[in-house]
Amino acid sequence: MPVLLFGMNMSLLFILWFGHAHVTAGTTTVGDVVAIINYALRTVMAISMFTFIALAFSRAKASIERIDLIFAEEIVASESSQTGSFEADSAKESAIEGRIQFDHVSFQYDNAAEKTLHNISFQVDKGEKLAIIGATGSGKTTLFQLIPRLYEASEGSIFIDGKAIDSYDVKHLRHAIGYVPQNPLLFTGTIRDNLTFGKKDASEEEIIQAAKDAQIHDTIMEFTDQYDTLVGQRGITLSGGQQQRISIARALIRKPRILLLDDSTSALDLQTEAKLLRAIDQYNCTMMIITQKISTAERSDRIMLIDNGKVVASGTHEQLMQSTPLYKRIVKSQTEEVSHAL
Repeated sequence: MPVLLFGMNMSLLFILWFGHAHVTAGTTTVGDVVAIINYALRTVMAISMFTFIALAFSRAKASIERIDLIFAEEIVASESSQTGSFEADSAKESAIEGRIQFDHVSFQYDNAAEKTLHNISFQVDKGEKLAIIGATGSGKTTLFQLIPRLYEASEGSIFIDGKAIDSYDVKHLRHAIGYVPQNPLLFTGTIRDNLTFGKKDASEEEIIQAAKDAQIHDTIMEFTDQYDTLVGQRGITLSGGQQQRISIARALIRKPRILLLDDSTSALDLQTEAKLLRAIDQYNCTMMIITQKISTAERSDRIMLIDNGKVVASGTHEQLMQSTPLYKRIVKSQTEEVSHAL
């Protein structure tokens, strides 16, 4: 584009220079030069439009290639051959209790130079609440995404209730999991539409109960249209905390056996977060929560510290304070931040 514009503007300068010479010699008139300049400008505009069209086609070609790669991608998470009828699937799903075990699991993204997770091993018992703490980029979100099989482990095995995760039917495994991502994703539509996205046949009582447990019901009732309030694309009409609570309610409405919260309470104040976590305690589910708040981690049964894709330590808050220098530094840094804020 810069080269093209330079060439076109140099052409206009040439016309002016050449026309000036002929006007001075009396072989043409100023009106002729102005007319030629006008025609040249129109030609330049047409060429510019052609350039924009060429760029649009170039971008479209690149987009088509990427879309084609997605359509051509093979589904490696194949469904279990022992699934049987829908009734059998439902029974299989309901049998999931929520015990999770990672056995020497490693993971590396395609075309990545290094592994994101290294030899991860831990177990979360049924109904246990595990908090995961670690620096940005330490692999916490990647670890979460392996559980619903959004990615497949490169090495090692993952078990749910003692059974290899790839022996479960993918669809029903994910139905038993409530996953709230780090960045809340809301869709254009009403709040009710976004909540029932987690459970299409949810009753009005289930919708309201999930909203209450997520500490968003009172806020929704303050809106003019309440649960029929329109939400902008990606939840742009709501605050960050409101988006997070609606996303959590969408997961709770399914009454999942496994609840994964990926730093999903970061925009909430401590009081609201405490009420939300107390409400989640009433659910019969295994919960794993990624958090950067020590106050949130302390409410869990156990804390796991991850650094550079490796499990550094695991235990209660008191145990880590006594045995893990990295955890003590994290606690100290947050304590100092609170002191400065006060």
